[in-house]
Parts: sequence; structure tokens; C-alpha cells
Amino acid sequence: MLPNKKWQPAYFTKRVDAQTDGDELIAFARDHFKVLKGFRAGETLEFTSWQKWLLRSLFERRASDGKLRYRRALIGLPRKNGKSLMGSAIAVYSMIAGEPGGEIYAVASDKDQARIIFGEAKQQILNSPVLSAEARVLRDAIEMPRFGSVFRVLSSDFRGQAGLNPSIVLFDELWAQKTSDLFEQMVQGSGNRLEPLVISITTAGYDLATLAGQMYQYGKSVSAGEVDDPSFGFWWWEADADCKIDDPKQWRKANPNIAEDLMSEEDLQTAVRSSFEGSEMSVRRWRLNQWVRSQESWLPVGAWEQCRSDLGLDPDLPVWVGIDMALKHDSIAVVIAQPQDDRVVVRSKIWQPKDEGVDVLEVETYLRELHATYTVKEFAFDPAYFMRSAEALIDDGLPMVEYPQVGQRMIPACGHAYELIVKGKIAHDGSPTFTDQVLSAAQRMTDNGWRLSKGRSRRKIDACIAMVMGLDRATRKQTAIIDTAPMVLNIWK
Repeated sequence: MLPNKKWQPAYFTKRVDAQTDGDELIAFARDHFKVLKGFRAGETLEFTSWQKWLLRSLFERRASDGKLRYRRALIGLPRKNGKSLMGSAIAVYSMIAGEPGGEIYAVASDKDQARIIFGEAKQQILNSPVLSAEARVLRDAIEMPRFGSVFRVLSSDFRGQAGLNPSIVLFDELWAQKTSDLFEQMVQGSGNRLEPLVISITTAGYDLATLAGQMYQYGKSVSAGEVDDPSFGFWWWEADADCKIDDPKQWRKANPNIAEDLMSEEDLQTAVRSSFEGSEMSVRRWRLNQWVRSQESWLPVGAWEQCRSDLGLDPDLPVWVGIDMALKHDSIAVVIAQPQDDRVVVRSKIWQPKDEGVDVLEVETYLRELHATYTVKEFAFDPAYFMRSAEALIDDGLPMVEYPQVGQRMIPACGHAYELIVKGKIAHDGSPTFTDQVLSAAQRMTDNGWRLSKGRSRRKIDACIAMVMGLDRATRKQTAIIDTAPMVLNIWK
């Protein structure tokens, strides 16, 4: 029952009992399915060793009462490892051998994605005289009247979930689900089934705060024995964190089909060699099945970590301060930048959002304390949200500098910060919150270049923006034009 070390997952829940429906499913696919694509097209479907092990594990039955062990399951695999074929076999098998009156659903964030598993199942049925004699195939549904079962396609825009009674649910590419609403509806809807099973099959995503990311972290805790949940199944293949993307050993670790000679290392070599600057994260997600912080990476892996240092702020040297003010739902960040020899020391102060709103007075007090402690050359701020506070701080003698976050300013500033970090010219203290916000930023392309944004992530990046502002003011020569407001500098390069 233990996996072969050549293709074993990085994380998996261990079998407890020997009884399983997996062998019946494997035999069913061998008898009725054909390989539809690739060099084996037309051959009888014989699942690989790792797929057989996975299916036997997924459909394990409890010795105590004979029921299926799992109620929810998460399977993580890179592209080109046969996720859709396994899903279609599970769906068709469940229509015939599953709970009477079964409702099986292929679900994804959009219908085109959901139809991948459904389309595979549909074609297998049409190619099989035995299966097609039992089935009535419609555009978005397959019915098998003799068994009272139906297989349907659903997507996130479907609004009738509350009336469903699913027995088997196949969530394809769970990482793309923006909310947990549909998932929860399917789980709750299956509550009165005897053996309901919600199976999520996905590649890694780019935001651990999403449903898929939370389930991934939960699965790791279950597989490690930190959480006792025998009803949650977890099987996840991925390469080692911070590995080199051109390491064949890591390709084999993440892609079990390589061990079965169904994927060549040349295919991975092509994917890596064809990658362009900024696409390393795509290789890590799609080919190595690693979670990344954003779809469009702004920093290479390990660049920020190499800048961690014990070097602190020197009270005798001048500093520059970047301020990213927020409205109700974002954090507020103040980042100090201090050039020291060949590096720039950065330190952050971050206020998390509160239900009652932003505590502007607390921020103002902190800025006054900085002014009293250090020789602050400039407090750079975006006037969109901070002008009223800036006017009050000017009266106290603080050198406030307007820094509108427009493209002509932020595009070169972001590129400059990138260059400083990748060359190891930054020194930070490894603050977890600061690090999270820096690494959560994404590149957003514009007509004139790229700048930082949240991308599709819901993570906060305010400290990263404040750092970019502080670094820009601390290390780049600027031309200052005095604005009409006293002591407020409107800086334009």
C-alpha cells in the first residue's frame, strides 16, 4: 500500500484499511476506455502504477463499517499527468457502480474548463458499444436511465446549486475558484448521501489565501498527522521549494508520468528553455506544481531571502521614508530606507485594517517619532489619501514630499527596486509580515513597462509599495519643484 519511491507524492494520506473499490474502477476502465490522445491513442486504457495506487487509495473502504473512508479529497498534479482521464473514469464508473440515483458533477470556475473532464467521459461513452447502449448523451449532461444516474457540467456562474444532491463531485482546477461558495454548496448538498465524495483535482495556484490554497495547507497538516481528519484525502506531487527549475531530479519528483515513460524529460527541457524573463513562476506552477505568490512574479525565487541581514539602522545617518496610506480594507505601511555603504537598510511599520477604519492619528504620531529620532530627509506620500495629514505634519516641521503613484513615476521606481534586490543591495530583517507583502506583489504590464500590483491575489502589498517609494527617494537623483503648499515638494523626474 506504500507508493514506489520513483513516483511517490511529496505529501499523501496513508492507507489504513486494505479494502478498496479502486481495483474495480481500474478494471472498468480497462474494459471500456481507450486512450484518446498521444502516442498510445487507440490502445486499451491501462492505468499506470502510480494512478492505480492513487485510485486504490482514493476509494479506500473502512474495515469498521465498509463505507468509503473519504468525504473530501485534494489531488495535486502538474500538467500532462492525466488528471482529466482519471476524472472521466471516476465519473463514468460512479454512474454505474456508485450509489443508486447518483448525481455526478464536473465543476470548474468556467464551463469550458468543466467540459474537459465531461468531454473526455462523453467521448469514451460514444466509443464504447456497451456504455453508449446504456447512456443518453446530451450537451451538458449524460444520463443512464437503468441506474437512475446523471453526470452534469457546472461552473461558478450556475445559480441553482441549492437544489442539487451530488453523490460524486469532480472539481477541476480548484485553484481558479475565486470563492468557496460553489464548493460549500456541493459539500452541503451531498449531506444526505450515503457515501458522498467531493474530489478536487488541480495544479498549484498563486494565492494560499484561496480555497485551494487553504485546502492544500490543511492537507499537509493532515498528512503530517498534525490534524486528525480521516475523512480528508490528500495526494500532492511537487518539486522541492526553491529548487532550480532546470533540475531533472525535480522534474521527476513533481511529474510521476516521467517514471512511467509517459512524459519525456525533453518535454520539460523544452518548457524551461522556452521560458522568457518573468515566466519562471509559470514553470514552477504548471510543471513543478509549486504554489507561487502571484501569477506574474516581480522577484526571482530567493532574491528577497538573500537580502536578509542583521544590519540595522544607524541613528547618525539620514533616512528616507515611504508612506502608503490606505482606505478601510488595505493595510497602512511606512518603510524607512537608509543607504549604508553599498547597501540600503529597509525597515517597515505596518498597520492592519480594522473594522472601525484606519487609525490616521496613530500613523501621524509614528511619523513624528521618526522625525524626532532620525534625520529624515523626506517623507514621500501619495497625496490621494494623505494630503490632510501631510498638511498637519508640515506645521510640525516634517519634510513631506508628494509622490503620486502614477505610471511615469512608479514604472522606473519599481524597476529600480527590482535591480537593487536581485543584486543583493537591500538589507532587511526578515519580518514575516513585511516579507509576505513584498513577495505578494505582482508585475502588471502597461504600454510603457511594468509596475507592481496585487494581480489576482487578495494579499496585501502596501509595504512593498512604500518600500519602492522610499528606495526611489533614497537612491535616485530627483529634480524637485516646490509646490504651492509650503514645505510640500512635488517631485517630478
